[in-house]
Amino acid sequence: MNKKRWIALFLFLGVVALVVVGLGRLSPRGAERAWREVPLYGQGEKVLLLELKGSIPTGKALEDFLSQVRQAREDETVRAVVLLVDSPGGGVTETEAIHRALKALAEARPLVAAFGSVAASGGYYAATAAREIFTPPTALTGSIGVISVIPEVSGLLEKLGVRVEVLKEGTLKDMASGLRPLTPEEKGVLEAYMGEAYELFLRRVAEGRNLPLERVRALADGRIYSGKQAVALGLADWEGYLENAAQRAAELAGLSAFRLVRYEKPKGLLQELIGEENPLGLSEAEALLGLLSQSRFRLEYRYLGGGLW
Repeated sequence: MNKKRWIALFLFLGVVALVVVGLGRLSPRGAERAWREVPLYGQGEKVLLLELKGSIPTGKALEDFLSQVRQAREDETVRAVVLLVDSPGGGVTETEAIHRALKALAEARPLVAAFGSVAASGGYYAATAAREIFTPPTALTGSIGVISVIPEVSGLLEKLGVRVEVLKEGTLKDMASGLRPLTPEEKGVLEAYMGEAYELFLRRVAEGRNLPLERVRALADGRIYSGKQAVALGLADWEGYLENAAQRAAELAGLSAFRLVRYEKPKGLLQELIGEENPLGLSEAEALLGLLSQSRFRLEYRYLGGGLW
């Protein structure tokens, strides 16, 4: 290759490198990212829709949700917020993090919750941060309690001829590993841990719904309630849907007219050019790896009728 071709090649590679660096800087991954507002309907001042759908988020999805809550709290042009909950719940720690963030938001501006078809366990827990709760009469809610499912595979391993040696320092170090049944002592340790999480759930419901703690305890045997039953029991305020909750949030903010908006991830220039954020479809694989990497013992505010995952 002659000298001119080498020079042309280096110039081309240099231009490519500059373009890649520039696109990376324009991408939302490279900077503090604000959420972009997307109008849904109406005219007037802003009422924001936050959506808590599916299992309580973890990892990056949890960070994204908390980031939306934080932006809503800091944006003075957001006059009220409606929280749409359609979730069977999820991890104890993540649920409490969401509740704390929503509670701080509710102290800054009116927050009204609206249930979808399922707002149970951790989904209901999160909703108690709202000033008022609307629920369809046929929605499934309640399921106030704590659960942990621990697969015990020692019998299966024995059938397969697999023997596992566990080396440990500390008598209870391998409890809840699933490699052997729990001992009575181990069950006591785990049940005490679950008891703390259960009591926290009761307090959050009592505080959020302005109910006596013992009244909440009587309702908190893990059973599910219909939306109609929840209103009668004081676990929700009104029978209604998202539109009713949005209207009520606007009223609490003193708005005669409002426009409902939601947040959306902004796209960097590279994503605009490619046309999709993840052309390789890695999100499903990443989610699966995250699931497999979770500890076997995991406390959850979850209604299992809504699915394990």
